[in-house]
Amino acid sequence: MHLNRLKLLSALLALMLSGCIGGGTSPASNFYLLEPVTETKQPGPSDDARISIGLRPVGIPDYVDRPQLVTATDKNAYHLSEFNRWAEALDYNITRVLARNLTVLTPADVWLTRSSRFAQQAAFRLAVDIHQFHIDPQGQAVLAAQWTVSSDRKLLLNRQMSYRVEASNSDYRLMVAALNDCLDRLSEDIAQSLRQLNR
Repeated sequence: MHLNRLKLLSALLALMLSGCIGGGTSPASNFYLLEPVTETKQPGPSDDARISIGLRPVGIPDYVDRPQLVTATDKNAYHLSEFNRWAEALDYNITRVLARNLTVLTPADVWLTRSSRFAQQAAFRLAVDIHQFHIDPQGQAVLAAQWTVSSDRKLLLNRQMSYRVEASNSDYRLMVAALNDCLDRLSEDIAQSLRQLNR
């Protein structure tokens, strides 16, 4: 009886090991990053003409503040993709890309308010809070944000903007590209407003 029980346990252990080693492996995860716009080849203005901006780290909502890409499947329903993830913290990625975009598009010298003493001396202080950043049930990338520009403790601009770009319901590369496009459009609108303020 004892021998039969040992044989049964050995057989079960062999089955479990074969499942782990063989067909039980999980699919590989894919990792994505948002990328800044391509630098223009036109010569920029002199150092005296460049705008200086103190950029506060971009705020994002809790529902997307996670490694997984988030898609809306229905009203009040969202899906977190375990195998399609951001390669770095999303709020840091968005802040880094926005800073680089404004450097190129405005053009400007951009300093993060939490990491540089130069940000305290900047002509403008920019704060951006993103309220939506996901793929909707129709396969569109959605970005909704509020941003403000201030100078010498005086509020100069307070804007709310939203963007939608055709993406996909299944292709995560297209989803990320569309979200990236939304961020580029937000960057362009902010850069245009900053140029007008600096005239």
